[in-house]
Amino acid sequence: MYNYLLNVSAANKKAILNEEITTAIKNACQDANGTTNSIRHGRNFSYITQIDEYTVQLRLKSNTSIIATRAISSITRALIRICPTELLKPLQYNGSLLTATVIEEFEEGCKTFENLPPHEIVKTVIEIFFGQASLGKNDKKIAKEAADKIKDVVVGYKTDTQK
Repeated sequence: MYNYLLNVSAANKKAILNEEITTAIKNACQDANGTTNSIRHGRNFSYITQIDEYTVQLRLKSNTSIIATRAISSITRALIRICPTELLKPLQYNGSLLTATVIEEFEEGCKTFENLPPHEIVKTVIEIFFGQASLGKNDKKIAKEAADKIKDVVVGYKTDTQK
């Protein structure tokens, strides 16, 4: 799963995103999530927060890697479907309603590391058991929990192969 954090503002940089427009953007996120294209490609928009009077922050999740700033067109189309033209008129500039900037982009860990080669897995297991001295408090806790899980897997394996 790919995650994108977007700062979204009006194409007209002078346009203020008041409460009515912010509510419309929230509703547009829900509307865009229900479209055939979003469902087919596993895309999901969610409203995060209003950063200032000109910018809101949205999260976009997608099953595939995408150009997130282009995917904002789904929100634009939803706004056109659900909002009166006079509400959207102040946002317009040069034929566009919204602009977006990607602030953060990442692939969720399970997908990033699921195809690790065996030597990387062994190296990581060694780091978990013997590299804890150089870790911070939180990372040590995570390493200890991982070590406990690895021990459980090894004990289960040994038990099953001794039958």
